[in-house]
Amino acid sequence: MSTERKLRHAPDAVWRRYDEQVAVISLDVSRVRLFNGVGSFLWERSDGASVDELVQAVCARFAIDEATARADVEAFVADLSARGLLREGSGA
Repeated sequence: MSTERKLRHAPDAVWRRYDEQVAVISLDVSRVRLFNGVGSFLWERSDGASVDELVQAVCARFAIDEATARADVEAFVADLSARGLLREGSGA
């Protein structure tokens, strides 16, 4: 997955924020995914953002170095892409 191409939430994924967590429901397989604070932060910013933009956002918000942020963001994106919740979009 390109680090510059924009990500998009899957069209069948609906989500809501509950306190400090985000719950995402995949309607096609009727599964719920509940994110912790960092995952919620990433999910809310991932629709229309690139991996590079997400890494910058994580570094700005949390006390974390860029290499660690990049590894974590790439793992998050890869996991959600494999689950069909995130896709590469065609741009902003």
